[in-house]
Amino acid sequence: MKKSFISVAALAAVILGIVFVVDTYNYLNKYSIRDYAADIEKDIENRLGMDIVIRDRVVTDNKLHFVFTVGQTVGSGELTRGWNRKYKFEYFGHGTNGIRERIVETDKGQYLMLAGRNDENIGSIRAFIEGETYDAAIPDGPYYLVMTPVKRTRLEFTSGMIVYDREGRELRRMNLPADETSSPAP
Repeated sequence: MKKSFISVAALAAVILGIVFVVDTYNYLNKYSIRDYAADIEKDIENRLGMDIVIRDRVVTDNKLHFVFTVGQTVGSGELTRGWNRKYKFEYFGHGTNGIRERIVETDKGQYLMLAGRNDENIGSIRAFIEGETYDAAIPDGPYYLVMTPVKRTRLEFTSGMIVYDREGRELRRMNLPADETSSPAP
């Protein structure tokens, strides 16, 4: 009886070992991107079948967000960091919208991500989310990627935005309800 118990225990240990090795292998394959622009570019290029250029990237808590270009088109994306300190893709996309925006969640809270090409000398963006107003300063440069903490929401996008130049003049409104104010962002 003792011999059969040892045989069953040994078999169970071998099966658990195999499961552990397979799970670890799958995890390491999923979280395989290093925090280098060249690694991110290579992975996106393999997915898109097109050449891209990473223009900026920001690490916020357990996430890495990036802005990239495919020719003249701007895109953005998100990676999540694993316990092996490497990243896996959550999403990426590109299109004709000049300002890439999304409400993202990290392991420590939610943020409004704003990214894009700064052809218009944008100085700030005022965003509206569920009755709250958030002002984001846009850094000077050809591309930008800013993360602004926001209150918890189920929304993925803002309800509207007002874009201002560096002198505080309104450049345009995006999806803005008529009752929202347009006083310049600080």
